[in-house]
Amino acid sequence: MEVRSTRPLSRRSLLRASALAGLVLSLSCSSGPATPVASDPAPTLKPPPPDARPVISVIAPSDPQLDDMLRSLRVELSGEHRVIISLLRSEESSPDLVARIVARDRPQAVVLVNNSTVLLYREWARTVPTPPVALILMASFAEELQRTVPNSVAISYEVPAVTAMVGLRTLGLDAHRVGVVYRRGFADHIARQEALMHVEKLTFVKEELSNKPRAQDLRAALVNLQRAKVDAIWLPNDNGLLSPRFLTNVWLPYVDRLGAPVVVAVRSLVNEHAEFGTFAAIPDTQALAVQAADLLYELADADWKLRSSGVRLPISVKRLVDVRLARRFGLNSSQFGQVDFLIGR
Repeated sequence: MEVRSTRPLSRRSLLRASALAGLVLSLSCSSGPATPVASDPAPTLKPPPPDARPVISVIAPSDPQLDDMLRSLRVELSGEHRVIISLLRSEESSPDLVARIVARDRPQAVVLVNNSTVLLYREWARTVPTPPVALILMASFAEELQRTVPNSVAISYEVPAVTAMVGLRTLGLDAHRVGVVYRRGFADHIARQEALMHVEKLTFVKEELSNKPRAQDLRAALVNLQRAKVDAIWLPNDNGLLSPRFLTNVWLPYVDRLGAPVVVAVRSLVNEHAEFGTFAAIPDTQALAVQAADLLYELADADWKLRSSGVRLPISVKRLVDVRLARRFGLNSSQFGQVDFLIGR
């Protein structure tokens, strides 16, 4: 039976949807420029002057949100390496552009920031016999993605669900049953998260959707979670479930009816105007730059050969809470001092 809402969106809902519409484009963890770099390495761009230091190429989307992270990464590495940051504009990006960057830089290692950059690099890397070692940063579902990229390693940009839920518990929520909606293609990811949850006596109430769900499928899943009376909702960073259409027509109209805080994996979804995410646990991007640099130094010591691939967890986490939503759900405001960022205070 199809579950649908026939009521028009209220003015408040439209304002909330508008607030999220401008934020949803950042859900894929895009990045931006550090110190002055060429924003588009054209085919005729001259190579940089000779330098004896090994080259590390950083390829990222052109987006100002990651200025600090990229700058920190350059600072951490520049003592012993020449760091060349290439920023890609989405409308001009292609595997051929990646090929030109690699040919120009001749890097010992490539740092790939964001899912879109990884996918472009992967398409190119599969066409060459020995691509340079690649480090994947700030990409959603890094464990699934890293396995598909030749000669690569990754640092996860997703804080484990158990870490986020334990953080929510410190604010006074007696959480045990956590609702999660996910697409079938991410079932393995959810299973790994669920195994970690059991350590803290947390369980998932799962709603699995097809890889191409319809709005009514997502509505029905949320209704099922409401009926199950879950203590909280954990929302993975899956753009397939966080499209502007789903946010406007499903999530925002139904999230208030759930009666439970929504825990998100992206900073932008904890927004006082949207009233969507109550709590988020996200990687500390400055610590991420240090962790990435340490890993690259390890690779240099190993003559740029991977001793082990796979995905490492972020070493430091920042926590955010929407103060008004937290109070609505009865969280303990005396514990807000443990949170790094208070939104809407």
